[in-house]
Amino acid sequence: MTTQVRFGLPVSGLLKDSSDDFLGTVLWRPSETTTCGKSDADFSLRTIGMCWKQQCLDRRPTFPGNGSVRFVTLDQSVAAADMKSILAVLGQVRHETSPTRRPPKGNLKKQVKEASHLSRETTELLRLWLADRACEAEESPVALLACCELLALYGSQFPAEVVGGLWRATLAGALTQSESFVEAAATEDWQDRVSGDVESRDTWLKAGLLSLTCGLLFDDVKGAPRLSRIGRASLNFQLLHVTDSAGTPVGEVFDALPEFLSLWSDGLLISRLFETTLWKSSATKRFDKMLRRLAAAVRTPGILTGTENGESAASLLRMAAAHHGVSPGSDEMVCLEPSVTSSRSTRSAASSKTTPSRKVKKLSKKAIPSWQSDDTDAACLRTSWAPDASMVTARFNSEPVKLDFVVEGVPIFSGPWQLELAEGGDILELEAAWECICWNSDSDVDYLELQLEFEGGPIIHRYVLLSRVQQFAIISDIISNSTPGRVDLATSLPLAHGVTLESSGNGREQILKAGDKTVRVFPLALPQDSGIGTAGHIGLNEVDDCSSLTLSHASESGTMFSPIVFDWAPERRSAPAEWRQLTVTRAGEIDTSGAASFRIQIGKLHLVLYRSLGGTERYRTFLGYQAESETVIGHFTNSGEIREILIVE
Repeated sequence: MTTQVRFGLPVSGLLKDSSDDFLGTVLWRPSETTTCGKSDADFSLRTIGMCWKQQCLDRRPTFPGNGSVRFVTLDQSVAAADMKSILAVLGQVRHETSPTRRPPKGNLKKQVKEASHLSRETTELLRLWLADRACEAEESPVALLACCELLALYGSQFPAEVVGGLWRATLAGALTQSESFVEAAATEDWQDRVSGDVESRDTWLKAGLLSLTCGLLFDDVKGAPRLSRIGRASLNFQLLHVTDSAGTPVGEVFDALPEFLSLWSDGLLISRLFETTLWKSSATKRFDKMLRRLAAAVRTPGILTGTENGESAASLLRMAAAHHGVSPGSDEMVCLEPSVTSSRSTRSAASSKTTPSRKVKKLSKKAIPSWQSDDTDAACLRTSWAPDASMVTARFNSEPVKLDFVVEGVPIFSGPWQLELAEGGDILELEAAWECICWNSDSDVDYLELQLEFEGGPIIHRYVLLSRVQQFAIISDIISNSTPGRVDLATSLPLAHGVTLESSGNGREQILKAGDKTVRVFPLALPQDSGIGTAGHIGLNEVDDCSSLTLSHASESGTMFSPIVFDWAPERRSAPAEWRQLTVTRAGEIDTSGAASFRIQIGKLHLVLYRSLGGTERYRTFLGYQAESETVIGHFTNSGEIREILIVE
């Protein structure tokens, strides 16, 4: 072959040439640091290997965080690799080495000897692959990335001639595939490429991470700077296209976060390794926002709620944050490192056992971790940045809503928040059309309200309120705009692993237990006295093979307000509790269908809940309070007044 090759041009069969012919074929960039000079025959692959080994030793920095430094994008492929594949070689090398270990001082021979932990068998595996299957690097993007990891992170631990051979195979693969990198980078909308099929995954890999990695590894080759620029730009575009302006990933990405976080984390890793920047200004801001939002959804012991493979996602998020340079003492890292107990967490826990409403310092608006996204149909309600904070995450981009409810770091509910509604005995088919119609987050509470509206039928509302300092939450279902008549509703909250439910012995009050956590459950729409007959029921039920807290309730008016209060304050664990439905009047007459209100007292906590079910006409009154708003939640004071916690107009 006489034609010289460079990145971005069609080429094939490079590994069929001799080493000298290969070196003479590559078109090099003028550089004082060129690894192999030009086509000088004195630069054998062994010489190149020695140069590369020294570069690896000089380049290896100290990386933050625990665990091995690696391309996590390859983890699943390595675990499922064919025994003769380069991925199997990489798996063996990973098993035998510790790439985060700092090399000892001294001459190169001593450094290589002391830094290497490879067995002869592993080195021989790579020799055999180079002899028999090196063409794999020219054919597979994943195999090429495996070669890049071996070369960039483990090059110092192989004999010089083996490193030289690996360098040649990797460069040949990068040159051969580089045209497809440029084609993949031409993708205009990355949201169209989040399906998870092999073609889409390869497109993401080739356009961004592989382009960047190969461009940086082989900077001496013509076209390499352009290739690395393409990779950097693609990674930036990928991030900006699949997150909203506040950093929340779109639904498809949220459901498969490990796959996407691994690409961004590895991009940050290779950029850090070569002391360059990955994100442009706009992407840096977006990535910071994404880290903050996702960190707020992480619960102890390091599990990202609201997504599949939450433990893996949280681990990758922690790794990406470290590579991104997030300060170890920041809010995000406090959440992502649950084993580290901050002074903020200690003070909060201590004060919450006494009188948290007076002693816990209120958060400023900027310090509140909670968030909600209209674009991605997701929300996170969280009391603080402490690892053991209470939190609720909701994903409502499909039916049923996915809900995670965590009490002081301990999961209570996790899974689909099921709802069954019957009108006149006929069960209605719910459509995937939930939308957030109200969001409030302040120093006292977080509040999320969702709506599902049927054409010509009832309107279903669901709301979640989480108190930031008083250790209680409210989850409610509301039915309005229905034809007057019988409506039956059953709502089911899936118990997290290890959670038990039992009756408290105090009427219809229930007790949830998870480890050392006890949560009291009060179904306000049902009479407290279990001796009073009612069409409703609360208790343990199996829904879709999942143990759930299920509340059923019925109404003859066609409207319904069915709130459940959850309380986990230690000082109220044994306190007497009572609740009852209040009388709501309108223009001096009892209103049984247009609104509903409840009062509950648990020790010193005394709450009043009101909901309009038929407009917000004036003169609706309960306990002497004139309600002009759709929703009122407040404290009932000793003087008989209602001090509002939340008002929804």
